[in-house]
Amino acid sequence: MPLKDKPTVIEHLFKARYDEATKTFSDEVVDADALKAAMEYCNQNLGTGLSTNNPANFLKDYLRSPRRNADWPPLLHSHRVTARQKYRNKRVFAFAPYETGVNEPFPDEFVIATEEEPHTIEAVSLPSDARALGRKDEAWLIQVCVHQRILQTHFALYSKLKVVDIFHLQNSLKATPEIDAVFLMTLQDGGKRVKALVTMEAKREDPILKDQVRSQVAYMASQCQKKAELNDIKFIIPVAARSGRRGTERVVNVFEMSKIAVDVGAASFDAEEEHLIALKTESSVSYRFKPTIIGI
Repeated sequence: MPLKDKPTVIEHLFKARYDEATKTFSDEVVDADALKAAMEYCNQNLGTGLSTNNPANFLKDYLRSPRRNADWPPLLHSHRVTARQKYRNKRVFAFAPYETGVNEPFPDEFVIATEEEPHTIEAVSLPSDARALGRKDEAWLIQVCVHQRILQTHFALYSKLKVVDIFHLQNSLKATPEIDAVFLMTLQDGGKRVKALVTMEAKREDPILKDQVRSQVAYMASQCQKKAELNDIKFIIPVAARSGRRGTERVVNVFEMSKIAVDVGAASFDAEEEHLIALKTESSVSYRFKPTIIGI
């Protein structure tokens, strides 16, 4: 699906739904059927060559492009209109206004920290054969982060939370969207011990998408209310891990965000308003592995 053709489809949908007189949309949300119809129209009339086989990933793939801001339609930019990912019920994306104080549609808010020297994590406990065979993909990044206990180090040394313990539960939790890893945490809060689930989103080079993180939080909060075994979970704590180059070395940057009360996350899930979940980065720390690990 050529990325260069996607702005044409997005602009076509914007023109069809936006009323210049009232400055409102007839419908901000674009579902898979409407998107497929728009792609077919653009293919037939506007010279695009887009496949209509997998509309669900239309915006997700576009947001991974380093040209996502440069290629955004000038018409939408002039109206300060961006798009956010939507999930469930065949929804693909929704038109939305730029955030206050932001002058581009998709700002990269999760940038690898450069102010402080990276924290060194030992890698000798990972066999040298494994270090040498590392892959340049997110599955390997997740595996390394879990095996080398990078989140445990982060919450022990750099978090403001009073963490009692944290335990890895599973990788690749099948949800919409998928959650790369989930941890169980016990922490002191308000003078008593409470439980939280930590969700981790991992990216190698690609940007961390806020709406994806929000949807993960909302989904897990909803599960905590629905499943009796999880009713004692009080908070969801979103974390992102992004690997990339810092000077001459490769690092993994951990972004710890504020804890979200389960009832807040679940309410946003039920109302299909996950985008209203406030994400605030509480700490951002980069980590290097010694010896180095291929693929990170």
